[in-house]
Amino acid sequence: MFKLTKYMIVLTLASSILVFHAITSNAQSLFAQIKQGIVISIANSSYVPLTNTDANQVRVNVKYTIDDETLKSKKLNAVMKVTAPNGTLIRTTSIPGGFTAKSGGGIEGLKTTFHDKLMDKISANITLTDITKKTPLSNAVLTLNLKEAPTTASPTTASPPLLANKTFP
Repeated sequence: MFKLTKYMIVLTLASSILVFHAITSNAQSLFAQIKQGIVISIANSSYVPLTNTDANQVRVNVKYTIDDETLKSKKLNAVMKVTAPNGTLIRTTSIPGGFTAKSGGGIEGLKTTFHDKLMDKISANITLTDITKKTPLSNAVLTLNLKEAPTTASPTTASPPLLANKTFP
């Protein structure tokens, strides 16, 4: 009887270790960060009044490099979500028709226009996606607090819009 109990204890411990190892290895893969195929950063951005209409326009040029060989020369898109200072989504825009990813990387531009002149501060969150705009393929970049450029200053004394760029993994 003593040998049977000893055998059961060893068997229980061994099976517990195997089960615990299986659970923890699956949990690690569940929480592992998915590697993105493209890395992006802000090349430049602006939020300026348009001269031909009563509107403001946000323009963001995104620099990208491709880490995943399968994405080179593929048709991709970019999505820019523009928010108010309180975080309210104002507009979502993308590149009409998308773009073909260059193997050496490149710069793609996004822009959108707002006819509300009272809106003087915005933020833009940008991600490169597949052509359907459903699957993110890059890190997200956030341009914080783009301020409308002053319209009363002369071109030589006007300061550029305030930009604070942040890249998220």
